[in-house]
Amino acid sequence: MNFKVPKEIEEYLMGAYEKANQWKLPSGESHENCESVDMKTVSVIGGGTMGRGIAIALCRAGYDVILVENDEKSLSFCKKELEITIKRETELKRFKPKDVARLTGSSLRFTTKLEELSACQLVIEVVFENMQLKKELFTKLQKICSKCCIFGSNTSSLNIDEMASVLSDPSRLVGIHFFNPAHVIKVVEIVHGKKTSGKAVATAFEACRSMKKVAVLVGNCPGFVFNRMLFAYLEQAHRLMYEHGLMPHQVDEIIRHAGFLMGPLTMHDMNGLDVSVKVKSEQGWPLNPLEQELLKRNRFGRKNGKGFYSYDADAKKHCDAEVEWIIRDLASKATRNSVLMSDQDVLEALLFPMVNEGYNLLEKGLIADPALIDIMFIFGFGWPPSTGGPLKWGESRQKRLAEKLHDWKANDKSSGMLELSQRVKSIRKAKM
Repeated sequence: MNFKVPKEIEEYLMGAYEKANQWKLPSGESHENCESVDMKTVSVIGGGTMGRGIAIALCRAGYDVILVENDEKSLSFCKKELEITIKRETELKRFKPKDVARLTGSSLRFTTKLEELSACQLVIEVVFENMQLKKELFTKLQKICSKCCIFGSNTSSLNIDEMASVLSDPSRLVGIHFFNPAHVIKVVEIVHGKKTSGKAVATAFEACRSMKKVAVLVGNCPGFVFNRMLFAYLEQAHRLMYEHGLMPHQVDEIIRHAGFLMGPLTMHDMNGLDVSVKVKSEQGWPLNPLEQELLKRNRFGRKNGKGFYSYDADAKKHCDAEVEWIIRDLASKATRNSVLMSDQDVLEALLFPMVNEGYNLLEKGLIADPALIDIMFIFGFGWPPSTGGPLKWGESRQKRLAEKLHDWKANDKSSGMLELSQRVKSIRKAKM
């Protein structure tokens, strides 16, 4: 891939940024006729890695932030981890003195009591990815917060409509899906359900604007847009190992060499196997053979020092003999439905199903424009900007993409790996 961004791609991405701001709901409510609530005090419920990152971003944006944890022990841990983050980001010169002053002063408060959120204009929950837990939380919040308060959920995959069903006014709930680390990554997925109001969406967009983040409106389905495409990508990365015998570092090196910011297995270790297992469990999606084996051995990733790689005391990653043994064992028993002859074959095996999923999401109306997918993946994934993003990249390879996807689909009867998009089907039909 060419790493220099051509002029036409620059213009395409600038246009995508403008399109992101011009959001519109199926109801007709839009950026033109809806206003945000006035926000001064906002809350983040959940002080884990993601919750802390969101609280940092909101505080730096000028809001007074209340960070809520379950108990004093969790709150103490949250504060210590926050101090570590502030110190690291200051040393990296990403935080200015005014940021540190806000984060260590009265602009960021801590509590274990939901009752202290009564005056908030926006409350974002960042609790565990469990539907029942989230519904119980929103049931409590609607009794505490004013009727004007907007509720946001940082869910990465759960049904917004079901979550909102416990509210007497479900229109006030909107998905606000940040990416990790939330205080660094510049894109946020705004998820609307059937009853989400324009005011709730406008409030989410305004918060993102204040945080200098790119907000993209998407529809409600399992995994939404970004994670549905991400899951397709990671599933393929796993398949390259447990079927074809490639090692984590080999897969990562090929994708890095193509200009991507990070390889899929390094990314997976950052997010954590336990997180993806939880998402799959909530959605009823089966674990693949490699995930099953790593889960048995509690290989969760960076958080416990062992995932697809092992990590030393300085968090430096190393190839791991146990993982390589597992991969060799699984691959020796696998039935291969395709042959990989080159790095290009590996790259296509990773990216073509991901692009296909993007086409499917467009066709189902879950996102308004291919450029919005592209801008999300450039800002939130580390896709090489020079290509314009996954769908722009796929557009120039449609003939080969259609041929490969049809071949894989025909040779892979059991896994249900691919639901071919209408665009891919039409290209194939035209060729025949």
